[in-house]
Amino acid sequence: MADPSSSSFQRSYDVFLSFRGQDTRNSFTAYLYEELRTKGINTFIDDEKLERGDVISSTLVAAIENSKFSVIVLSENYANSRWCLEELVKILECMRTRGQRVHPIFYKVNPSHVRYQKGKFGQAFATHEEKKRNMERVPIWRDALTQVAYLSGWDSRDQHEPMLIKEIATYIWNELLSRSSNYAENLVGIESSIQEIKSLLFTESLDVRMVGIWGMGGIGKTTLAKSVYDQISHQFEACCFLEDVSDYLEKRGFPSLQEKFLSQLLGNKNLNRRRNISMLYSKRVLIVVDDVNNSKILEVLIGKHDWFGCGSRIIITTRDKFLLVRHGVDILYEVGKLNDDNALQLFSRFAFGNFHPIDDYVELSQCMMLYAQGLPLALEVLGSFLFGKSKHEWESQLARLKKFPNEVIQNVLQGSFDRLDAIEREIFLDIACFFQGHDKDYVMEILRSCGFFPEIGIRSLIEKSLIFVVENKLMMHNLLQRMGWEIVRQASPEEPGTRSRLWIHDDVNHVLKKNTGTEEVQGISIDLSSLEEINFTNETFARMNRLRLLRVYKSNSLMDFKREKCKVHFCRGFKFHCKELRYLYWYEYPLKSLPNDFNLKNLVDLNMPYSQIKQLWKGTKVLENLKFMNLKNSKFLTETPDFSRVTNLEELVLKGCISLYKVHPSLGDLNKLNFLSLKNCKMLKSLPSSICGLKCLEILILSGCSKFEELPENFGNLEMLKEFCADRTAITVLPSSFPLLRNLEILSFEGCKGPPPAFSWLLPRRSSNFSSPVLSPLSSFSSLKTLSLRACNISDGVTLDSLGFLSSLEDLDLSENNFVALPSNISRLSHLKMLGLENCKRLQALPELPTSICSIMACNCTSLETISNQSFGSLLMTVRLKEHIDCRINQDGLLVPALSAVVFGSRIPDWIRYQSSGSEVKAELPPNWFNSNFLGLALCVVTVPKLGLVSLAHFFDLFWRSCTLFCSTSNCASSSFDVYTYPNHLKGKVESDHLWLVYVPLPRFINWNQFTHIMASFRITTFMRLNAIKECGIGLVYVNEEVNYSIFSPPNESSVVLQEIHEGPSGSRYSNIDGSESENSDYYSADEGEPITPLL
Repeated sequence: MADPSSSSFQRSYDVFLSFRGQDTRNSFTAYLYEELRTKGINTFIDDEKLERGDVISSTLVAAIENSKFSVIVLSENYANSRWCLEELVKILECMRTRGQRVHPIFYKVNPSHVRYQKGKFGQAFATHEEKKRNMERVPIWRDALTQVAYLSGWDSRDQHEPMLIKEIATYIWNELLSRSSNYAENLVGIESSIQEIKSLLFTESLDVRMVGIWGMGGIGKTTLAKSVYDQISHQFEACCFLEDVSDYLEKRGFPSLQEKFLSQLLGNKNLNRRRNISMLYSKRVLIVVDDVNNSKILEVLIGKHDWFGCGSRIIITTRDKFLLVRHGVDILYEVGKLNDDNALQLFSRFAFGNFHPIDDYVELSQCMMLYAQGLPLALEVLGSFLFGKSKHEWESQLARLKKFPNEVIQNVLQGSFDRLDAIEREIFLDIACFFQGHDKDYVMEILRSCGFFPEIGIRSLIEKSLIFVVENKLMMHNLLQRMGWEIVRQASPEEPGTRSRLWIHDDVNHVLKKNTGTEEVQGISIDLSSLEEINFTNETFARMNRLRLLRVYKSNSLMDFKREKCKVHFCRGFKFHCKELRYLYWYEYPLKSLPNDFNLKNLVDLNMPYSQIKQLWKGTKVLENLKFMNLKNSKFLTETPDFSRVTNLEELVLKGCISLYKVHPSLGDLNKLNFLSLKNCKMLKSLPSSICGLKCLEILILSGCSKFEELPENFGNLEMLKEFCADRTAITVLPSSFPLLRNLEILSFEGCKGPPPAFSWLLPRRSSNFSSPVLSPLSSFSSLKTLSLRACNISDGVTLDSLGFLSSLEDLDLSENNFVALPSNISRLSHLKMLGLENCKRLQALPELPTSICSIMACNCTSLETISNQSFGSLLMTVRLKEHIDCRINQDGLLVPALSAVVFGSRIPDWIRYQSSGSEVKAELPPNWFNSNFLGLALCVVTVPKLGLVSLAHFFDLFWRSCTLFCSTSNCASSSFDVYTYPNHLKGKVESDHLWLVYVPLPRFINWNQFTHIMASFRITTFMRLNAIKECGIGLVYVNEEVNYSIFSPPNESSVVLQEIHEGPSGSRYSNIDGSESENSDYYSADEGEPITPLL
């Protein structure tokens, strides 16, 4: 039973019951209340102890105002009570002002007696009129009774009361359900989530099930839970929706919270725990506990599964995922932000009263979308605030939001922050102000050095919906980041020098110029792009003895090359006083070396890209906590420093240090070093032999070191090396120990041409002895997944057979070489997915390929044209062997091809039945086109270089080939499916037309029988936009299941038939890639009118 004191806790009701207690409390009204509650209708009934005095309480007023319906039980003595009459007046006021639905029940009274105040009602008013204090109210009461008697309701006379009660409850339920449906229709973007939650609840099952809905504040958890509750509550014996329990708990405490819970669910305030559990055990209940932030709430209210009757469902909403896991909730559902379309609709609904913005406000609305980032709370609050305001006011609000968050949004979001412990707050603010978008493992190293225990802290932030991880990058919602910024600002609104973190240009400038920084400052982020001049003095940092993070960067470093650089000045004898510094990032550090007193023992990351450093330091520096050093593109750096006292360094990046010619032997002392990049160090010729002692080194990059000639003899001792890239180096000989690198996964020698035959040390010369295979260093690399020998001057004198021993190989790039044929044993590479053969102009044929192959790039392989029938046949053989490949759908919902190939050619083969010029092709499908032998679609496109391209000597381009399939039924219903393809890099000029072939298995969960037409729309996007689509086509791929599966079988024994539906007797003619036809082929077509069956 709902308690009147719950108005602040339970903010709204479905029904308010008004009745005369002495007439019907323990009879008709009691049974009606029970029936309403059983149907899940949230009903307010007052406590008999409240009926005191002449004026109804504020609690009852609030309950009436916040009810959707009022049901008035007009019994014989109803008019005797001033209390009841005042309730009636208030109810009719809410009917007029709030649109409340009001229905009278004439319980054993004549409606005309109520209308005209006769009989018992007349006697009651005669008594009221005898009292002078009632004289002003009597006319109002009479008018109220007259009004209510004219409303639609029920007359209990000559009615079977149980049936009447069921009729009333059913009517109200149906009305509420109708309202709920209309309400749900206005909840933009929520319907799919409602259906997902309902499917997770699976109310048909008799088990007891708990479902947790979690997500950040303002994401719509309560709205979702309420919508689901409204739709399914009628299926349960008893229902309870406890909204905002955390707030109520803070105000009232656990005893009161438990009392309210039991009152709503059981109509019983008896706090005998054992008895109430036994009562719950016998009932099928629906419970929603909203906004839980304390595990004790669940322990007290929800307890265990066996507290509740069969088929019960409990829904819990929270910002903290861990609370759900700890309590043993069966299913977790994370609420995501709205997509762009739904976000714009929701915002427009509040801002314009429509589901789309007014024309003049489209751009401003998009700015609001960017700010809100799909958060429903922000969209509703900002939309409501901007309703009816001018464009100038919108622009003013946008400018204000850049500096100050909306107070309502801030308060809701900050609730999550306020529940964190002290260390978690520090971690959150560090991420919000400095590390948004940074690698998780890297940030954890920095935070660990600060004593913040990030393993548990970051997990806690993730579980509390404050941050999330994407591709191992720490991310947070834009508004949560701004919430963090505002918390820092509010700590000292007037003086930024006493804030914990500084990142806003004006604040940083103020502190640095006026030297107002204090020990409160823990982090500073300085954007040089916003400054014309800056001075660093010893006084600048003198009082910032707690500074942990210092970042000096340029936000426009990639965009504004003409702008004058910021003038950075250092005082003479500049010293770093910041002994607590853990993170130092300084873009374009202007000095030739670090200060002499640079002894930051706590420093973890020294990051100085594009610096003016010539020598980092002289002698030795004790930096035992340093793990990351990045001096990339420091073009004046000539040699590395002595690393002997930097014993914990894990990553060293010297990429682009074009003057670097000497690496200090102490590099070999870095026993924990796992990443070393010397890419494009053009003056570097060798490495010290001590490098071979780096037992933890996993990645070594020497690409672009054009003068680098020779690796140390003991290079093979790098037993943990997984990636070695030596592209465009002068290496001509590998050390004899090289085959010992058995953990190598990535190996690249792209552009290492050398004198012919350059790669005899890696790929052996052809032998006249064919009785036994010739082994090479490659045969030892059983873990190798990626191998690039692009542009390595490989010719006929070198055998490629050793490639067949690379059993783990997934990506092989042999582009821009001069060989004529690939080895036949390439078919043994059962994991090979990507094969690059671009610009292999002497290549004459493609061998049998492994069924794992997904992508083949054979652009500008011009010799393939002369025998293209065999080459293209090889690709089709690969398609045959993919009979059992199921359709894959990636995380973006795109169909993933089983095979994608780009080869030299100018015409679509004739076996591709449906063809069209341009970028779209339509297919009218015959009857019975879809049967058990159908595998998928073959999609084909011919691309041509635009005029003038052939004359270009060189260019680098990026191809994105994409396709959308539009499938329609005979009644014009349609569906669309996007096909995913990998981007392809092309180097050099495109010689002529090329053909792109894609084989796409179709998902079996779709009823393809219903479709009668398919249209394919192709797009080719390149960075330089130098290609166009000449023609395109669709083919249907079928399988013949009754023949041999051997991959070495001749074509006419193939297990797959590519079968096309042609008009006319095209017979068994097979089309070459250039459009010519062959008479001996296993590719057939059937007359269009005939049913499709396997060809034997």
